[in-house]
Amino acid sequence: MKKIIATAMLLLMAAAMLSAGAKEEAIQSLDNAKIMLGKDDFAGAQNEIDYAQTKIAEILAEQLLPFIPEAPAGFRLEEKNAKALGSAGAILGSANSIIATAKYSRDDAELNLTISSGGVLGQAGGLLGGIASLFGGLSVGSGAKTIRVKGYTGTQEFDRDEESGTLSIQVGEKISVIVEAHGISDADLMIAIAEAVDLARLESSF
Repeated sequence: MKKIIATAMLLLMAAAMLSAGAKEEAIQSLDNAKIMLGKDDFAGAQNEIDYAQTKIAEILAEQLLPFIPEAPAGFRLEEKNAKALGSAGAILGSANSIIATAKYSRDDAELNLTISSGGVLGQAGGLLGGIASLFGGLSVGSGAKTIRVKGYTGTQEFDRDEESGTLSIQVGEKISVIVEAHGISDADLMIAIAEAVDLARLESSF
């Protein structure tokens, strides 16, 4: 147990150091941008500002990671990651898009959690819900229905025969929480994962 705690502390310290380094880089880039603007080097200033935005997105991605919940009863947390999407995010509507993912498993069952902020990905929960409403829930897979999770509207689809499903929740205007499940017989497992995320704090933080 002491070894696990020590390892966790080291990881937290490493994350803090990385965030501090990214912050300093962002500040330096913004200072460089000011100098370049004074010299009418607008292209150079834009490059420095873009770099600062990338570093800020990296910091925000690290802050998104703690919202990944522990595994539900009987499952184990296989992995969790967070990253800034950068240029890939720009294609999807925002260079500041960030994403955190987690994978939970139990025998042949698997749950995948994705928390996205910014761009099209951050609006995915609402987009899926809109499609379900527009077409009576028939076009978004088998057994699609609208549900509420901790006060937020979500779209749940679950195929009992295939033992698979998806739960998509829109949190505010730019955050989506999506749970994908395979090899499960109970759709409530997807809801349990979503409920374990502090959705209200997630919305206020991003």
